[in-house]
Formats: sequence, C-alpha cells, structure tokens
Amino acid sequence: MSLTSAVRTVRLEQIADRPLLADLAGAPDPGAAYDALRSRWGNVAPVDLEPGLPAWLALGYDEVSTVLRNSAMYSRDSRDWRYERERLVAWRSPARAVVAQRDSALDRDGDEHRRLRSALDDVLASLDERRVTRTVTVACTSILDNLMSRGAGDLVAELAVDVPVRVLAEMFGMNPTDARRMHTLTVAARSGTDEAYQASVDLENLLATFVAQKRAEPGDDLTSALVAHPDHVHDLEVMGAISLLFRTAHDAWVAWIATALHRLFVDRELAAQLHGGRISLDDALGQIARTSPPLPHLQPRFVLNDGTLGGQAIAAGDAVVPAVAAANQDRAVQVADPWEQVDARFHLTWGVGAHACPAHRSAPLVTRLVVGHLVARLENLELAVEPEQVVPVRSAWVRHPAELPVRRR
Repeated sequence: MSLTSAVRTVRLEQIADRPLLADLAGAPDPGAAYDALRSRWGNVAPVDLEPGLPAWLALGYDEVSTVLRNSAMYSRDSRDWRYERERLVAWRSPARAVVAQRDSALDRDGDEHRRLRSALDDVLASLDERRVTRTVTVACTSILDNLMSRGAGDLVAELAVDVPVRVLAEMFGMNPTDARRMHTLTVAARSGTDEAYQASVDLENLLATFVAQKRAEPGDDLTSALVAHPDHVHDLEVMGAISLLFRTAHDAWVAWIATALHRLFVDRELAAQLHGGRISLDDALGQIARTSPPLPHLQPRFVLNDGTLGGQAIAAGDAVVPAVAAANQDRAVQVADPWEQVDARFHLTWGVGAHACPAHRSAPLVTRLVVGHLVARLENLELAVEPEQVVPVRSAWVRHPAELPVRRR
C-alpha cells in the first residue's frame, strides 16, 4: 500500500513530520517545496499553521478552486474549526491573531457575508482613483528624488511600504501616525511570533478609537462612508470592514510592489522587454502576480462535513489552507508560453468565489503607478547586495523581499 493511500484513513493530527506553513512561504524556491509535498501526498498535504496546530494545504488548481468556491462544504467562520470549538488553540496563539473570527465579510458566509460584502463593494466603487494617483505620484517623486540625492536606500521600506501606507492613510482619513501604526501591527499580527496576538489586540483597540472619532467627525473618506453605510449594524462591523480592507490592500500592495521591484533588478530579460516596449507594464505585473503571488496562502477554510479533497480524506472541523502560489503553478493547467497565462482562467492570485479579493481594482492601480515610477529610473540604480542576499520576510501569509538595498550607479 502506498504512503498516499495509507494516510487517507488517519486523522490530520496523527500525521507526523508536518512542515511549517511559514517555512513553505519563505523557502528559497517555493515551487520546489510545493513539488516535494505533491510527490509525497498528492494535491492535498498536511502542514502546521504553527508547531502542533495542523491544517491541510490544498496545492492543486482544482482543489484550491473547489475550496474557494464551495461555501456549503468549506466555511470561512473559524468557529467551525474543531481546534477552536474544542479549545485546543492557546489563547495567545500566533495563529489566533490571523484566523480568529471577526465581524467582517471575510469571516462570514451566506446572507451575513453578502450583507457585509455589499458595504465593501459600495464603498470601494466610490474610490476616487484620480486622488489615489495624485497621492502616489507625489509620494514616489519625493521618495525617489531623495534616494537619488543620497545615492542609496532600501526600496522595500522607502517605496513598497511607505507609499501604500500614505495611500491608505489618505483613503481612510487616518493621520500618518495611525496609518504607520496600522502597518506595524498588521505585519506583527501575521508574523507567527509571540508578538502576533498582542498586535491583533492593539490593532482592534486602535480601530475602535478611530471609528468612534470618525462617527463624531465624519469626513470625505472610506471610513466615514463605512460608518454611514446602512448594511452595517454596529461599529464592530465597521471595524471589521476597515481592518479587512486595510490589511488586504496593505499586504497585496507591499508584497506585489516589492516583488516586482526585485524582479526588475534580477531578471534582465524582463527589464529589457519593458524598456524595449515588447511587453506592457500591466502584462509584466500580471505575470509576476501569477508566478509570485503577494499572498501565497489564503485564509483557511473550515470543513463542515466529512469528505474527500484531492483523494485525501478530510474530516469535519479540519482547516484547509488554499495555496494559490502552488495552484497557479499546477502543471495540469499550464501552457507552453508563460505570457499566454497572464489573466488566464487559472490565475487564482486574487481568489475566486464569494470571498474573492474586494480590492482587485485598486491593487493593480497603485502597484502599476509605483513600479512605473521606478522603471523610469531603473537605469540609474543597481542592487547594493548580491541577488542571493535578498531574502523574503518570515510569514506564512505573505511573501516579498524583506529588504531591497539599492545604490546609484
């Protein structure tokens, strides 16, 4: 009997040697790490969210699509997680900072989800893209002029992080100090460290004060629109909406921008194609988002009934993590020319189904603008370290270079 068939009859927590999800996201070659899991387990493999806290990792395109689309079988409400129901998750667990149930569209299904999602969609539809463009242009020009005058800098901290934080502050009507604090807490909450749980608590406290202030003094911003939206029953739902939008946009922008900037320095062919006009910036960014998704693993889904997924037995209450980074590279849906895959049906980076990314319009807008400003100055900059010295951040949920030191040529 093969190992794959043998494990079908054992429970998830009984499987030994489960790799840590953060190790997969931070692997030097994630594709090779996913392939190694596939060769041993097939398209559904056991992993740990943190040491001793198991989940299934869906690796195949069909399996990830099924988990994302089938809300009758896979819930987003962590109260359906057996480990949560049976109080097997430590109260200050780093995983709790990420998967704990909140009053947001991401954490609800069915009618509640549709109600909360409608508020997000309505508010995002009102986003003033010209205002966003002005904010990005002013920020990028100032940052890059300053970097060039100094002769060196870190493009992650100074461009990939700073510009999105400025844009988010403008969008939500936050002062710069609170927006920067939101950034710090967002990073800490998904870090998988002992700081994660307290960061999630501090983030909720910051949002509670912020929403109360906006309710007393509304302005021309997304927060005020969320406060006033009739589909929100109470301020916890407003807080959930702000947290979801901020964290999703923050992680998508920071990771996509940082990864794209890195690729421009290490992939000479890509940079030459862009400068030569053989490909558009949108096509290049689409290819990068497909092959190196900003969020390699989406939030867990929780199995509602015993069943099978990818030939693997799954039990009610198990957690399943959709690995879009692995699904996008599934050989079952590849074509010969990688550029034909941009915007193809199997591009799962932004999710599918009811919980697909609500910021799918604004994410490309901001990323395109920021990367475009760097492309215009690329010939005057070079990496200040060897390519192999650029390492990813440590997180199970986001992947991008931790630092990108550059210097003027």
